Amino acid sequence: MKKLRCDKPYDIDEARKRKGLPRRKRKDTRATAYELTIRIPGEYRAYFDGKKKLTRTVFALNKKDDLKSQVEAFEAEKNDALERKLEERGWRAARDEGEPTICNTPFGDYVQRYIDIRSNGAVGSETLRNERNYTRYVKATLAEIPICDLTSSDIENCLLAVPDLSRQWAEEKRAVQEENRKAADWCKRSHRSLKPLAPIRVAGPDLQSKILKFVREVLNYAVEKEDIPKNVAKAKFLTRLFKKSKPLIDPLMPDEAARFLRAVEALPIGFLKLALLLLLNTGMRPEEMQAIRPGNFIFDENETVVKITSVVKDKGTEIVDYPKSDSSRRSVPIDSYTAEVAKQWIAMKRQMLAEAGLRLTMNTPLIGPLDLPYTYKTFHTYWEEFCRKSGFEGVRPYALRHTFATLNLANGENIKTVSVLLGHKSSAYTLDLYAGYVPMTGVGLGERYMNFLRTSDKAA
Repeated sequence: MKKLRCDKPYDIDEARKRKGLPRRKRKDTRATAYELTIRIPGEYRAYFDGKKKLTRTVFALNKKDDLKSQVEAFEAEKNDALERKLEERGWRAARDEGEPTICNTPFGDYVQRYIDIRSNGAVGSETLRNERNYTRYVKATLAEIPICDLTSSDIENCLLAVPDLSRQWAEEKRAVQEENRKAADWCKRSHRSLKPLAPIRVAGPDLQSKILKFVREVLNYAVEKEDIPKNVAKAKFLTRLFKKSKPLIDPLMPDEAARFLRAVEALPIGFLKLALLLLLNTGMRPEEMQAIRPGNFIFDENETVVKITSVVKDKGTEIVDYPKSDSSRRSVPIDSYTAEVAKQWIAMKRQMLAEAGLRLTMNTPLIGPLDLPYTYKTFHTYWEEFCRKSGFEGVRPYALRHTFATLNLANGENIKTVSVLLGHKSSAYTLDLYAGYVPMTGVGLGERYMNFLRTSDKAA
């Protein structure tokens, strides 16, 4: 437990004298008034009704003894109150000198408290939603183990149980869905046959890796609070066993990409044509494409640039500033054909809005009806229809981003340039993903190198 400490006492009499105010009334006129302040760390504020600091006014005859003893009494009182609150949650102070403090709180309760603390607005709603999902798995396997007794083997068992728990919960949810579908009034009235539900998805290495990262964050928090001596989730064998899998790389081959482009060019001017051209021509993510607005385009005679600064959230109903790293905010050049399609669609969109009594602004979404962006689910419906008609069934929208990356690298574009255009944090990450698509430039290098040396020798 971190001890609460008092700030330097504030001389109230001196402050009132500077303002021309009289001294406060007191029993002993020889005493000086001081204000004592204890600032409460964020993790302990819940025990003091959310207060950020505690204050008390005292009167002291001298600083050396009287004021010092009152400061120590104030600190002792508040530390005792904090200790009592912590003991209620399982924390136990050292009984003997030299014995380390430990926390007996069940790990499930400790994780829940960690989530509650982070729910005060410090993190986004999506992050909290994910962490609550991770907490389900932690509570199902580690809930009753005191945090001080938790071992790396316990964490390993928790992670190994993730696929089985995921399947179990998915099957239980499926059973409920099936019962609800059978009892649906509209189904009874229309006598229509129900379409089968989508196949059950079972969590795998990616979720195991995320849960491991989450448990490490919780235990780091516990170490910082001195509730436990070390973070057992940092064991090397856990890192080795539960690695995050690499993203699926499924680009179109050059001839397929050319055929895809011809199919897009054959489309009439509209949001779908612009969306597909942007995905293919810039390598932007689908959620970035959904957030494109007129203000993102910088039209120029030499080269048009599209600025990628926003994404959609809440299933695609709201456009927000990019929540990732600064490297994700970038400008990507586009070809003249895509720029012309963008101009024409902006003009058509302006006319459509005017007919509906609305006005086009620089912040009006282009990929959507009137003044709202399409959700990803709606866009994906149009995508599947286009792919079905053009012979690209099974292709993901994200495949166009991989196509942009792999074909540019195969054409000899600099890895750093491609990395910046994709919005990756570092070119090392880009190289790690697309190493197999970088052309081999070492063929004939030895011959070229030696010829260069011989030519240099002759020149000298």
